[in-house]
Parts: sequence; structure tokens; C-alpha cells
Amino acid sequence: MWQGSRYLMQIGTKIPDWTLVFGIFTSLAFALMIYFARNSLARAKSLDSAFAYMVYALARAVEAKEEETGNHILRVGEFCALIAQQLGMPRQFIDDIRVQAALHDIGKIQTPQEILTKPKPLTPEEWDVMKRHTTYGAVIVGDHERLALGRNIALTHHEKWDGSGYPCGLKGEAIPIEGQIIAIADQYDALRSRRPYKLAYDHQTACKIITEGDGRVMPAHFSPRVLKAFKTVEAEFAAIYDKLKDNNAAEEFKADFCPQNP
Repeated sequence: MWQGSRYLMQIGTKIPDWTLVFGIFTSLAFALMIYFARNSLARAKSLDSAFAYMVYALARAVEAKEEETGNHILRVGEFCALIAQQLGMPRQFIDDIRVQAALHDIGKIQTPQEILTKPKPLTPEEWDVMKRHTTYGAVIVGDHERLALGRNIALTHHEKWDGSGYPCGLKGEAIPIEGQIIAIADQYDALRSRRPYKLAYDHQTACKIITEGDGRVMPAHFSPRVLKAFKTVEAEFAAIYDKLKDNNAAEEFKADFCPQNP
């Protein structure tokens, strides 16, 4: 049994109320998958498209709670796919992590909004509550084999190579490769993005913090080979960020779905 699963069993993670909601969404996603599979193997692309759509729909529920536009989840997925490709991972892994990376913060649906949007540093008690989003996320994603990558990502995206991360304090290769990859992808995007408690950094500053450290973020936090891959493709990170900059998702939705006046 993987160490993260054993940890969840030991602490007896309580399934949050929102699990029912996400269970309904997930059941719908798999119902769509079964429908497509039974009707025609030629609809494989539609099957994958429906699956990806439901994953993004779940993830955007969290982004809305955090008052984000939703492009964060798209950028992180592209960053992860880029690093995975640089590492020589199989094509299926690259495609899967591009989509399922969106689930990394799904557990925040159970985090009080006043903590998520607090403009000041969190108290130790609030920080303990915040850290629980990793275990909540793993429970919400569940045990279906198609979502195994997403479950690992939700649970381990805050683990650190030197063992100083959470929730399990995993160290080195005990962290699954998807957790190693998303750790640096999510960190880069967090540094580039404005938050209630911080301003956004430019690309050069973000890269310097990741590769040299600033006291809070240190190179020792990241897998050496993933960090090497990041250094190789960091210019492409900047291009992805610029292409998928945050925008007004509500206005886009209105433009796409609301009829125009004659």
C-alpha cells in the first residue's frame, strides 16, 4: 500500500459534506464514459473529452471559491505536461497529468473562504486548517483507477524533497513523480500570481526564487531532476503563463451563453 494511503487511514480522515456533491459529478463523468464506450469505440476522443470536461468542472468550483478566474488550473496542467515531456515520461502520463493536475487543490472546497482569501498571514491554527486540503482532496477524488494520478496529486502536491512538506512529510523518491512535478509547477504559478496576501512576481524573479531560494522557498524543496528540467524549459513556462493569463471568466461565460440583443 502506498504510504499516503496508509497515512489517510491512520488519521481517520472524515469525508467532508462536499464529497457527496463531487461524487455526483464523478458518477456523471463515468456514466458519460460508459455511454460513449458502449456506443462506439470510434468515440474514444469524445470519451476523453467528457472526462477532461468533468475534471475541469470540479476544479473550477474551487477556483470560484478562491475568487480566481480558473486559468491557474490550466497553466499548472500545461507546466506539468511540459516538465513530464522534458523528463521523457510516456505520452499517456503526459496527457493524464495535463488534465488531472487541475485536481491539486480540489480539497480547498472544504476550507473556509475567510482563510482562503485572508489578506494577512494565517495564524498557526488557520494554517493547520489550510493544510488539511490535501487529505480532503484525496478523499474527494476517491479510489477509481482512472483518477489515481489526480488523487496522488491532490495528496502530495505540497510534499517537499527534503521532507519538510505536508501532509505526510514524504522525502525524496517516496514522493510519487506526479507530486514531484506539480510541486514546482504550482510553486512557479503561485509566485507569478497575485494573491490577497502578496503581489505577483515577474518571470525572472520567480525563477530566481525557485533556483536560488528566498528563505521560504528553497531549491532543496524540489526533486533535483525536476528542478533541472525546469531550468531547461523555464522560458517556455513564461510563454505559457503569458498565453494563459488570468481573465474575466464570468464575462466570457456571459458572452458564450447569453443571447445577444438584436
